[in-house]
Amino acid sequence: MTWLALDLGNSALKGGLFEEAGRLVHTFRLTGHDATHWPEQLTRALHGQELTRAAMASVVPARTALVQAVVHQRTGVRPALIGPDWQLPFTLAYETPHTLGTDRLAAAVAAWQIYGRPQRRPVLALLAGTALTIEVVEANGCYQGGVIAPGPMLMRRALAHGTAQLPEVPLEWPTTPIGRSTQTAIQAGLLYGFVESARGLLRRLAETLEASPVVILSGGWGPLLQAHLPDIDVYDPHLVLRGIYHLLALNPERGLP
Repeated sequence: MTWLALDLGNSALKGGLFEEAGRLVHTFRLTGHDATHWPEQLTRALHGQELTRAAMASVVPARTALVQAVVHQRTGVRPALIGPDWQLPFTLAYETPHTLGTDRLAAAVAAWQIYGRPQRRPVLALLAGTALTIEVVEANGCYQGGVIAPGPMLMRRALAHGTAQLPEVPLEWPTTPIGRSTQTAIQAGLLYGFVESARGLLRRLAETLEASPVVILSGGWGPLLQAHLPDIDVYDPHLVLRGIYHLLALNPERGLP
């Protein structure tokens, strides 16, 4: 009896297989802007799995139907798309829930269910990927919203495309914040700037809360931030997948064959 959680983001398709009791037993990741090979890769990733339920968070509408169709063809279960109309473990104070990214919603759900609710503390759920997002759930179980900022790859692209002479540089950590070449100056600005942006946003958001929050970090740039931010309480690389699982558990009529 296996549940499938899928997270379709701007950079990759991530998947997780859960036992019904909630244990994450397997994960996979498909990357690349060319999705023509995803059916074959998904088939390999799901080989031998007998799915009973499936759900998906997607921020790439153009690829959503393809992923749903492939999973349905291979397993007989069509992944349901999570959304704010599902039963949630918290109330929503977000003014435009129809525009809320479902990866953000899933991250907030997991952060609250696993790390905040048991301790009766607010949570800040930070996703560090193509974009840097931070979700805020109050200790009373109310999702307030959060912040959205560019990640290092978007900042690098903006510098290269928005200027006449600045190149795209490798996203490698410089040895000093003082760039002694154009390349290292850009690297210092991008990566030190990313860290300081996350640090400042976390501080400002924490100041709005009545109690000290649990800060949960996830996303591809998570290890970089974890190494430089002392305020991180938990690094959970599969936070969004766990949130999708919890949403399936809260909505037993969704994601069935």
